[in-house]
Amino acid sequence: MTTEEPRKPSYEGPRVNGRMEGYGKYTFSNGTVYSGQFLDGEFHGEGTLQFPEMGKYHATWRHGKAITGRYVFDDGLPYTADGEWEYCRADGDRRFYSELVTGLRPAGDSQICDTHPPPQLPLKSWDVGDGYMNEAGEVRPYPTMGNPNEDSPPLRVCEPDEEVWAKANCRRG
Repeated sequence: MTTEEPRKPSYEGPRVNGRMEGYGKYTFSNGTVYSGQFLDGEFHGEGTLQFPEMGKYHATWRHGKAITGRYVFDDGLPYTADGEWEYCRADGDRRFYSELVTGLRPAGDSQICDTHPPPQLPLKSWDVGDGYMNEAGEVRPYPTMGNPNEDSPPLRVCEPDEEVWAKANCRRG
């Protein structure tokens, strides 16, 4: 098994007095990328944070803080804080967003999560959407052919209330 070298943060763009200034691209060590405007080394103006395999946060920034913004998941579904989602609505429409975009699966080929076919899960784990949660509450990447990902570092660790909810409600491996 090989381990990936940790990435170093990097910046591409102009500098003024050694500080990031103007339009640039900053890559964080975790792979998240900010593309947009900088002022005196801070996000300032229009810019987008791209989270690897998760989504984008488009925002207007003022001295490093988001003033207004909008999150869009990788599949194109926009996040709405008011609960007015385009899927799983209170009117009974329980389709996944991908079903709204690509249509329903044929009879007998049920879709049980947003991706089809669903990712395989190790035994004693739960599908939490951004990976699988093990019994210790660690979220790890979904296993792929020839790479079970059990030895890779966790993507995150669930808060206790999320862990309890996932164990009671999520698809189990």
